[in-house]
Amino acid sequence: MKVVENLKMIGHILDNRYKILEEVGTGGMAVVYKAQDILLDRIVAVKILLAKYGDDHDFVVRFRQEAQAAAKLSHPNIVNIYDVGYDENVHYIVMEYVRGETLKEYIEKHGHLPINTSIQITFDIGEALENAHKNGIVHCDIKPHNILVTETGRIKVADFGIARAINSSATNKDDHAVLGSVHYFSPEQASGGPVDERTDIYSLGVVMYEMMTGVVPFEGETAISVALQHVQDDIPLPTKYNRRIPRLVEQCILKAMAKNPDDRFQSIAEMMSELRLSQGFVNTNKGAMPIIKNNFATQKLPPLKSPEEDQKKNIFSRVLDSISSHSKKSIIIGMLGVFVVAFMWAFFSFGNFWSTQDITVPDVTGKQVEIAKEILSKEHLNVSINEIESDEVPVGEVITQTPSGGAVVKENRTIYLTVSKGNQGSEVLMPDLRDLTLDEAKKKLSEIGLTIGSVHYAESEKYENGKIISQSPASPRKVAKGSSVDVIICRKAEKKNDAKNGQDAPTVSGMTLDTAMKTLENAGYIVGNVTNLDASKDNALAKVVKQSPRSGNVVDLTVEYGAAAAVPDGSANNQEPAGTPHYGTVNISVPSGASSQHVQIVVTDDNGTRVVYDKNQSGGDSITKNISGVGKTRVKVYINNSLVQDQYI
Repeated sequence: MKVVENLKMIGHILDNRYKILEEVGTGGMAVVYKAQDILLDRIVAVKILLAKYGDDHDFVVRFRQEAQAAAKLSHPNIVNIYDVGYDENVHYIVMEYVRGETLKEYIEKHGHLPINTSIQITFDIGEALENAHKNGIVHCDIKPHNILVTETGRIKVADFGIARAINSSATNKDDHAVLGSVHYFSPEQASGGPVDERTDIYSLGVVMYEMMTGVVPFEGETAISVALQHVQDDIPLPTKYNRRIPRLVEQCILKAMAKNPDDRFQSIAEMMSELRLSQGFVNTNKGAMPIIKNNFATQKLPPLKSPEEDQKKNIFSRVLDSISSHSKKSIIIGMLGVFVVAFMWAFFSFGNFWSTQDITVPDVTGKQVEIAKEILSKEHLNVSINEIESDEVPVGEVITQTPSGGAVVKENRTIYLTVSKGNQGSEVLMPDLRDLTLDEAKKKLSEIGLTIGSVHYAESEKYENGKIISQSPASPRKVAKGSSVDVIICRKAEKKNDAKNGQDAPTVSGMTLDTAMKTLENAGYIVGNVTNLDASKDNALAKVVKQSPRSGNVVDLTVEYGAAAAVPDGSANNQEPAGTPHYGTVNISVPSGASSQHVQIVVTDDNGTRVVYDKNQSGGDSITKNISGVGKTRVKVYINNSLVQDQYI
């Protein structure tokens, strides 16, 4: 059957089901129409492939496979694919019809977007890409034109699997053709190399760049010239166009756009995690920047296998032409001058000029300066530090470095670090304490004027024993100096045969909190959440009034404070004479987990405070220690610097 021309598609009904209403857009590989699904009585979008792709049998097979795979994706930030079909030599895809505009149109309308807005859009795109990557689908053509902004402000990514289908199949007679949008595709796409999830990460970095600056990183008169820049040119710093972009955000963009895929974020999740860390350093901004003039559509290009050779050849030719027009004396003098200048530059720039050892500079931004110095020193690099005041970056943390992480230099090169002097105001930025030990968290908080508040314990498969699972307030946000941070720490208890279900746990209501925790742990259970626990009060004054079993071997407790709990069984009597001796026994079950755990027993009585036990024990060990004291005697047990028992004898 004869192919139906685009101009004649209006009013045409595909497969007796999809009535074409109007054209809504066109690109390098397809035309998009608004259509009505007659069967389900709904408005849809129909994308009809151009004839040059529809005539290639191998491509059609691949295209249907990729489109059908993409149809299985289900995510609020992904345009749904409803159907893939063929009718009258027309290959088409039926998709969700989105009312709104493309991100490209949105940028052209508003100029460069506020930083916060750009980051939120990036998160939405990232969630869509993460969902696709988990299902084995790489987009291969991420660009503002394929990102839709709905009338309600929701972000939706379109065309999943389509570009990949085209790049995975030979089209026409050009077996080595590369399809994509030159302003946004990766160096490996430009050179015809293999693509994976990191290809989408590069393109997402370009989209971030354009949202925050209003321009794309590379421009040129032709698609080939733009592609060459992606392969071989350094990326212009985003702050060149918008100085209000925070340094950490800029570094995130640059890492996403690294030439070598191994130097990029290795997953969308990793990129989103880095971007979240930068949110505390974001300031909103407004304004407009010029929009690119050459808006090259998705198209097919020859791979750029050896651009460096072509460049070198052209440069060499120009140099020969220039030399031929000068006398020998002028040439010799000129060459000597160039040699002297090059020698002096290399000597002062790279330190040990005669060293042949190349060093890849580690990225130490965001690290404490002492740690940064240690890392750089191990790589035989010198360090120069410049401290500046910052009300957003914690004290002692590296803000920027020159040369940047990933640069290759000679050993003994000096790395210049800009380090924060800390916050001079009344607020500080809350750090992320997850995956830190309690001791590490205390040290980190102390440096910025914060303290640990209440400490609870819970099981977690994700975190190691003794590591912080969550915190309140969460990071990143600004809090007043002197604020306390409540944390939940992973505690993996040894599971015994009689601890299969929380409902079989021993009854601990009426016991002091310390006695209850000890009773449960000896039975193979762990304490989860403790309701009404007051960190400012003595645990020995807390009495269990309710227990609530959870799944597994976790039991939640509710406590109250009162006179009845003020003197636990075996504790010192407040009315007894001063100097009364007390004796008791402390039993400790070291939680299973790490092979070596630090156990410490501290006794406080009328004679002062002393450490009576300080050893490393294996997980699962049982410890019995006889304790004596004079007057009111308090015993505290710490495991890995975390308080696990607090009682009187």
